[in-house]
Amino acid sequence: MTAPWASAYVGIPYLFAGRDRSGCDCWGLVRLVLAERFGVPLLSFVGDYDSGNPRALAALVSDALPLVGVDRVEAPREGDIALLRIKGQPCHIGLVVGGAGERNLLHTLNPHDSVLDYYDGSTWRKRLEGFYRVR
Repeated sequence: MTAPWASAYVGIPYLFAGRDRSGCDCWGLVRLVLAERFGVPLLSFVGDYDSGNPRALAALVSDALPLVGVDRVEAPREGDIALLRIKGQPCHIGLVVGGAGERNLLHTLNPHDSVLDYYDGSTWRKRLEGFYRVR
């Protein structure tokens, strides 16, 4: 069963560079949930990227991961970050929700509100770059 708290984050509108419940981009949503639910503060990165350029976003993600303090993990657990590829570039993130075997992903992607999806479903299975756990 998906974690009941996750429903409080479903339906948040997509907003480029958004960082609160009035609207979030994918980084903003992960940042919001990790702060509110898990007590993990992350850097904002507002103003550091352009939403229309997957290659530039992928470069920022590559540079940001060491700053955030994450470790790549093979077996994800609730609260881990899933890094996904768009147009071949690892530039989209979501948050793993639920216990082992549930495979749920909370994310938002322009122009859609935040949703629960499956990270191993037909949309994301071949785009999954990996999972990361904040230290």
